[in-house]
Amino acid sequence: MSQQELPQVPEVYSTKDNRVLNLSERSPLLTSNGSEWNDINLAYFDLPAAEMSEYSLDLYGIGINLGQGIELEQVLEGTSHQGFLPTGGSCFCPSYYRQAYRWDRRNQLLYLNLTPELLSRQAIALLKTNCVELIPHFAVQDPLIYQIGLALKAALETDESSDRLYAESAATFLAVHILRHYSTRTQKIQDYVGGLPKHKLRNAIDYIQENLSENISLEAIANHIDISSYHFCRLFKQSTGFSPHQYVIQQRVERAKQLLRQGKMSLSEIAIACGFSHQSHLNRHFKCLTGVTPKIWLKS
Repeated sequence: MSQQELPQVPEVYSTKDNRVLNLSERSPLLTSNGSEWNDINLAYFDLPAAEMSEYSLDLYGIGINLGQGIELEQVLEGTSHQGFLPTGGSCFCPSYYRQAYRWDRRNQLLYLNLTPELLSRQAIALLKTNCVELIPHFAVQDPLIYQIGLALKAALETDESSDRLYAESAATFLAVHILRHYSTRTQKIQDYVGGLPKHKLRNAIDYIQENLSENISLEAIANHIDISSYHFCRLFKQSTGFSPHQYVIQQRVERAKQLLRQGKMSLSEIAIACGFSHQSHLNRHFKCLTGVTPKIWLKS
């Protein structure tokens, strides 16, 4: 569908608000641009009833409807798909597919894009091959995709966008879920139980402690102990009871307590020294774990 020769709009889409829409010319309400997220990006839009001309991306795209249900038409590689996209419903489109869309009413859409490199890394690590075809899907209701989308949106809204570990963990689980359920894979992705071997757990914890003031990368920890990032996340939680992100936050708060007792640094200096992006970032996590702010904790 080109902007010069638009197909006739079906009756269900006959609304005075219909227009050709170019997302590149429309500012998102929320975006991960400028964050330190790797391999995944997010954009959240409030959009009128409209038609989008054909385009393609070099990223794997997931569109999630966060607003009211809409009647949607998707034209993918010249083939039309039409139907109802409910709240929480998603459409998946692999990289480089030609795609165009039309919908009948105002809605709120969340776009998640994954890099081919992320999907390839996970396929090689878990399936021992990257020759896996990803299959497009229309109007899918997938609770895990929906919840990951909401969690990443909330992370941006609460100024957690500087936390690479959180976003990389979410992107990893999202990539593995896609390989499991929306690809042509024939091999089974093995899930292990029992936690990390003791020496790998010790090495992972030592690496975290040594780099606590840095913006720790999930891939860096996993590579340090020679394990896939997906299996590291699962086995680390089995060993410690915490996700890697939860554990790092807990350790940063513990280090902040030590520095507070010493009384040699300001709160803003302590925040940076412990790996938080700023003082309010420290305050929020400190209060979440202790029930009080750092100043109140120091006086108690």
